[in-house]
Amino acid sequence: MAGGGTAPAMKMSDLFILLGVTFLVGGLFIHGLAFAEPLSSEDAEPYTSGASLMKGDTLEFTVDAINESNVVIEIMFDDDESVYSESMVLAPGESASDAFEATEGGYYSYTVEFTKGEGEVFVDVDRQLLVDFIIYPLGALCLVFGLYKRKDEKMGESIDAVLEDGN
Repeated sequence: MAGGGTAPAMKMSDLFILLGVTFLVGGLFIHGLAFAEPLSSEDAEPYTSGASLMKGDTLEFTVDAINESNVVIEIMFDDDESVYSESMVLAPGESASDAFEATEGGYYSYTVEFTKGEGEVFVDVDRQLLVDFIIYPLGALCLVFGLYKRKDEKMGESIDAVLEDGN
């Protein structure tokens, strides 16, 4: 340490507790930070993003129109070929959903464009295998193991006692 002091070594139980809590809190942030993207026909670029999907996974698009809107959704497989294209005409305040199911695994890029009007789009990825949620059991396992190790270390500690002479 810079001050010339010493610090006790980090215990293995503390490491597992810290790791478990980090996994759990990180998983909540990863899955909780989903938001709708506001779009307008006046935007220079359409909304473009993508996702790695396995066979059977679905992309669900939810479009909320603020005023009369025309929306075009296009999905491309590995940025080469268009595998899905859909046009929607929405009345003011109307909401519509559209889903695409992947027929094979790979990277799918999608584009959502308001050709007329404005609104919001929310894209949700529904996975058949719950691989995204493996972080929660791992975090819980690390946390429980760390708490167990801490309890075990406390049981094995020797108690320093001062023996007094009775004279």
